[in-house]
Amino acid sequence: MDETSADQGAVRLVHDDDRDRFAALEGETVVAVLAFEDEDEVRDLRSTVVAPDRSGRGIGTAIVRFALEDTRARGLKVRPTCWFVRGFIERHPEYADLLEDPGTTPSTT
Repeated sequence: MDETSADQGAVRLVHDDDRDRFAALEGETVVAVLAFEDEDEVRDLRSTVVAPDRSGRGIGTAIVRFALEDTRARGLKVRPTCWFVRGFIERHPEYADLLEDPGTTPSTT
């Protein structure tokens, strides 16, 4: 499991490959999950869920950034099935090179 911290240690981000997900933990409590599936050389980022009582704290953004950096480090492309991931890539074009089809904007994938 790969780990990092976000927001000065407020949450711990982990790549839980056994469960095909990235998770944000506060202590041992899972407060956000980004589900994915690797298909050949493409990582399909399917769904981002943040606990309602943790919403608005930047946890969703942190977990998406962590997932995209992990995807880049593994040399994979991304399929942003999740609307939140698509929106993140639209707002952060530095991740557009990760798109499965670079000629396609995130809003049309």
